[in-house]
Parts: sequence; structure tokens; C-alpha cells
Amino acid sequence: MKHLNPKLKNRLKNTALFVLTLLLVVLTALSWLGDLNLGDLPADSWLGRLYISLSYGEAGGFTLRSGEFPAARPVEIAVQTETGMKGAQYNENAVSGFLSVLEQPIGAALSAATDFELAEENELIEALGKPGVFVRYHCALPLSLIASWMGGSYHASSDPNAQSLFFGADGVLWVRTDLGNLYRCDLHAAPDPELAAEVSGQACTFAAQTMPEQTAVRPETLLLSDTLTLPTVTSTPVDIDIEHAGNSLTVMLEAFGYDTYVRNYPDQTTGMRVFVNNQSTLRVGQEGEIVFRANTAEGGLEAYLKNEIGENGPLTYQVDYARRLLESILQSFSTDASFAFDGCTESEDGKSARLMFRYFIGSVPVEGEEGILAVVEYQDNVLVSAEVHLRTFIQSGISHTILPTRQAAAAATGGPYRLAAGYFVSGTDLVPRRYYLTD
Repeated sequence: MKHLNPKLKNRLKNTALFVLTLLLVVLTALSWLGDLNLGDLPADSWLGRLYISLSYGEAGGFTLRSGEFPAARPVEIAVQTETGMKGAQYNENAVSGFLSVLEQPIGAALSAATDFELAEENELIEALGKPGVFVRYHCALPLSLIASWMGGSYHASSDPNAQSLFFGADGVLWVRTDLGNLYRCDLHAAPDPELAAEVSGQACTFAAQTMPEQTAVRPETLLLSDTLTLPTVTSTPVDIDIEHAGNSLTVMLEAFGYDTYVRNYPDQTTGMRVFVNNQSTLRVGQEGEIVFRANTAEGGLEAYLKNEIGENGPLTYQVDYARRLLESILQSFSTDASFAFDGCTESEDGKSARLMFRYFIGSVPVEGEEGILAVVEYQDNVLVSAEVHLRTFIQSGISHTILPTRQAAAAATGGPYRLAAGYFVSGTDLVPRRYYLTD
């Protein structure tokens, strides 16, 4: 070093000091990150992603939940173009065919929704005669939830509970709510009905076009040309034999955060087996009944981190967590029954929510008490209560052709009604039939 040029000496010293300073900064940052957890920072921010990468690695198995997997699908969908109209009703495969080309455009359209205003029925009737895309769900759902399931992000100031939607190709969205109110919103983008040109569907029309004088049904009521034939089924509770449940019981206990060897005892009054944790209980009956109760928020099941909540709000994550929980339970007992989200009630302060899930046979809901799979309750981001009723559904070999939509619409009096189809208890069977729904 003594024979080195003084300028070179200084440069080497400065470089060494810079490297040491940089290392000190990196070590300080790592130490600071080590004291954090994911609850301290937004999970979808660059800092959150850096934390995840450093803590879990690329293959660490950590996945940010998006809530985009739909817990309910439309029961009706249709597209109208200049050359005609086609659609699908209570047919899972046919509805999926339309959604395969329309899902993203619908999500983009809902992402563009801004301010809604009350609309007149005659305005909707006029719009229904022009090109557009129609979607109806079995139950009313917040638009933010539908947008999330369609891959969009909801930004509008209001979030109406939508029963049906008509996306006019002219850029106007029409929304019918659970209370029967009609809203409209101007969009910057609308799904193009021509996207479904190659999708197979049944010929159909709106009631406003075919029978404009019939005011007992909503003008957007979808009338299809074909009949709907559905099987009769029998419903029986799942037999949960605690002593011989084996792996099924283990999976269910783990789903609720319980260890296989947790303390348990039989309830002599109800006949249910009671599993006891420090701050919660899980009751399991032989006839498919499962009841979870948390005594405190700490004893509940954390559905998501509070800072995970994005633009679509907490309901998206609450529904998604409950859906995955129910899927795990059904699969553990080899029950392949279908189910869907069936609406919710939320407190005024938004801190608690009560969610319902209903059994479906194909794309047709099982109505009444017989069809309720589960009711779950949340306090903020914690699931504190769940009542689950496990059932199996077996086709009896007898089929029923239910009343066609055109005949049902023509026979309606009073109203205005919406037409729906569902399974109802009839003796020892569940029988499908067409029925009228009021708002």
C-alpha cells in the first residue's frame, strides 16, 4: 500500500467505507423486517411482497388470497345481438360456456362503474330491445362481490345488492336490486355480446319483448323456448360415526383448528360429541350436524389479515374463507354435494356479518330449511360461529318437467314477480318446480 498513488489509496478507502455502509444498511433493514409480521404492513404493497419473499421464499407456499374464486354462479345468462337472442337457464355447463368468453369483459365493466341513479321501468324496457348481456343470480349479491368473482375491482361509491344485471352494448348498466329498485350507471366499457357468437345457447326473449302487456312479471324476465326436465331426489343426513370416522374426523377437526387428540366428551342431552378447545367448542352430531362456537375473538378462526382487504372490501374474503372451509368438510366425508353462497346480512358498522350457504342440485337451489348447508358469522376478520348441516342427495330415477317460463309468465297475476326454479320437500322426496318470487 505504501507504494500506491495517494489518490488511488483514497479511492480504495472510500470504496471500502461505501461497501461497509451499504452492508450496515442492509443488515439494519433485515433486522427491522425480522421484527415485523405480515399484519404490520399491506400485503399487496411492494414492502409486503418483499417481506413475503424474504420470509417465505419463492417456493414457500405463501399465496395472497384474492377471493376471486366464485362462491355463486349465475342461474341465467343471455346475450342479445342485432341478429337475435340466446341464453341459458339452470344449466351449469351452458352458463359456464357463456362465462368463458364474457367473464373478464363483465369484470372490466363493473370495474368501470361509478355513480348509480334511480331509473324508470320504461327506460329499461326500451334498453332490453337493444344489444346487450343479461345476468341473473339466485340471490341478491353486492356488486363488489360479483366484480371480484369476475376478475374486476369495484370502485363505485354505492354497492347495491344486485339480483339481475343488463349490460347494454351502448355503455349503460341496469341493475335490479333485492328490493325491486332499478338503477342505471353509465360505463366506460361494456361487454360485447358478439363475443358469445360461437357459444351454444337456447333461443330466448325478455318478457318485455314477447308480452309487453303482462305487468305481473318483471320486464327482464328471461323466457326460453325449451322445457326444463329435472330429476327427483331424496335427501338424507350424513351419518357421522365419531368412533369410526378416522381420517374424515381428523380433517374436519383440523379445518376448525382442533388437534386430533383434543379433549372431548358426549353431551348426554343432545347426543352430540363435544370437542373443547381453550376458547371455543365444536359439537358434532351423528346426523350431519356440526356447530362451532368461539367464546372470544381469540378463539375464532382468522379468515384474513385486516391489511389484506383491497378495494372490494372484507365480504369477498369472508365468503372465500367460508367456502374453502365448507369444501374441506364436505370432501372429508366424501360428500360431493354442490353448494353456493346464498346472501348475507351485515351490521350497520360493518364489523359483523352473517353468511348463508345453500345446497344446489346441478344449478337448481334446494329451497327451505332442507337446503341450508351452513350459516356462519364473523366479527371483523374472525369467524366466530358456524352451523353446518351435512346431507347427501340421491336421484330417485324419476324426472319432472317443470312449467315452461313462457307459460308461467303468462299465468302470473298480481306481482310484479320474478320467475325461479327450485327443489322443494314433497313427502320423502325433493321435487323440482317453477315458482314466483316477490321482491
